[in-house]
Amino acid sequence: MKQDRWAAIDRARRLLGLTEKASRNEIRSAYMKACRLNHPDKNTDAEDSEERMSLINSAYRLLMEYSDNYRMSFLPNEDGMDDEDWWFYHFGQDPIWAGEKEE
Repeated sequence: MKQDRWAAIDRARRLLGLTEKASRNEIRSAYMKACRLNHPDKNTDAEDSEERMSLINSAYRLLMEYSDNYRMSFLPNEDGMDDEDWWFYHFGQDPIWAGEKEE
């Protein structure tokens, strides 16, 4: 995926207030919340509410399109681990990749 596409996905997830990992349900919930807070009918005083809603709609479409085309494995890898466990096992001690593994 091109670097500018990743940057657009990152901006979209930040606009919707999502963390770096999110399910489709979390994306949908964040979108609905953003709509409730920013809809032009609720923010008649805000001059940029229509533009903001346009950005929110675009962000939602981009994230849903990405998740629609994301291929997921439903089988453990050759070590019997899921993808997250595998990365943590191999790179968990690396200062660049290290982080707390979610349980």
